[in-house]
Amino acid sequence: MHLNRIGKIIFRVFLGLLIVAALLMLSVQLMAKKSIANFVETKLPSHMQLEYKLIDVNVLTGTAKFKTIDFRVRAVDSLKQVTRLQIGSLEVIGLGYWQFLFNKKIALKSLNIEKPILKSYLKEKQTDTSQTDSNKIGLLKQIYIDEINVANGDVTLLKGDNDSLAMKLDSVNIKIDHVTTNDSLINSKIPVAYGSLMFEGTSLYADLGPYESLKVGKVKVDEGNITISDLKIKSKYSKTKLSWHLHKERDYIDLQIPEVSFEHIDFGIIQKKLWVSTGTGKIKGAALEIFRDKLLPDDTERKKLYSEALRKLPIQLNVPKVEISDSYIAYSERVNRETSPGKIIFDDVHAEILEIQNVPEKNEKTSVTAKALLMGEAPITLNWSFDAKKESDAFTASGTVKNFHSKNINSFLESNLRVRAKGEIQELYFTISGNSISSSGDMKMKYEDFKFSVLKKDRLRINKLLTAIGSLFVNDGSNTDENGYRYGGIKAERDPTKSFFNYLWLNVGDGLTSTIIGNGKK
Repeated sequence: MHLNRIGKIIFRVFLGLLIVAALLMLSVQLMAKKSIANFVETKLPSHMQLEYKLIDVNVLTGTAKFKTIDFRVRAVDSLKQVTRLQIGSLEVIGLGYWQFLFNKKIALKSLNIEKPILKSYLKEKQTDTSQTDSNKIGLLKQIYIDEINVANGDVTLLKGDNDSLAMKLDSVNIKIDHVTTNDSLINSKIPVAYGSLMFEGTSLYADLGPYESLKVGKVKVDEGNITISDLKIKSKYSKTKLSWHLHKERDYIDLQIPEVSFEHIDFGIIQKKLWVSTGTGKIKGAALEIFRDKLLPDDTERKKLYSEALRKLPIQLNVPKVEISDSYIAYSERVNRETSPGKIIFDDVHAEILEIQNVPEKNEKTSVTAKALLMGEAPITLNWSFDAKKESDAFTASGTVKNFHSKNINSFLESNLRVRAKGEIQELYFTISGNSISSSGDMKMKYEDFKFSVLKKDRLRINKLLTAIGSLFVNDGSNTDENGYRYGGIKAERDPTKSFFNYLWLNVGDGLTSTIIGNGKK
């Protein structure tokens, strides 16, 4: 009897403890659920609104799950909605409740976000600094997350002025490890610190302005390496319709690249300036078509040389090498309405670009080594280098052309220069040194039976008088040195309203004139 009585007492005490523990656990769970709900509902700024249909909290497993989230952000000074984020489900795993309730820290093992749909308007330029300050986020707790997973998301950015599409990206999948932020980080240009990043997205569209757009089939980032598949940059209008929309010259562009990749991408902030660094980049199988309607008024805006453009980038850039392989470039111009535009083609383009950088501590020059087949036949090379940090924009360039039959470029010469050429350039070499104002150099050529015919305005018939006068000055290649070369000098002045390649063409053209018409001596 005595033992039975003790057993009953123990049982009742144990049962009471279980009931107390259950009630305590239920209270803690309810308190945790209420605290989380209170945090997401009341700690947001007044211009932010968060709604959800269901929240599940499990204190034992340390999980919390929201379903059907609708998060909206209005402009601070108006009722206009600027951002809306809809999420199918958001799951928090491994929430440290003690840290959440009593310490100023939110620590999670995992944050899983399924089917997020983000729609946002691009910010307009702000001139009022007080408004900028009011947009700052006051983060009350430090946040640390072991892993963030985003599955099957969509992103849409719109222009605020007319609701037109600025950017769209589908099927976004993200995995980020060791993510942390705090009150100071959250308002910086890079609001979080993290370990590794994996990112995938498809069907990227970006509006590049009134005339061009960007499309990408797939973007993948894995351990700092990025691969872009099926990249296209193209004018929004056809060649003819583009001219209707322009009031001055502008290139029609059609660029297609099957694959672009860069290794070891890294970035950060130095003295409030963004820096970006990469490893080797590769561009394979690019095809670029450029067309310019010369019947439109000239674009008289000053053009930066590449050295100046690199020097004045708003970011600090460091790309040690870019390799271009198996690519194609075609350039054509319309200079009159009666004939088809002439075209220059560079086929089988291979190039290596070294040190695309504007890092103050680095002394290496940017250099380009390229080779191609001019008009699909004649081997051509170009070597070009400059120091982006030099205000003079000094550069050096050299190049070669071999086994070039001039008849292959007659369609371009006839359309653009009213000239028809005959003969073969067996070898051509040039070297140039210059800056943003002027340049000089040398050229030597070995050519045979070279003749020019000047065409009439209709570009169909030969102007016999001008052709005869020109033949008096042009050497056909017979008056050479003992090695078969003729020599010429180069002097050119840059037109600051034209591009670097126009500048390069002026140098080559002056060298050709000097070599063919001059005395040919070294």
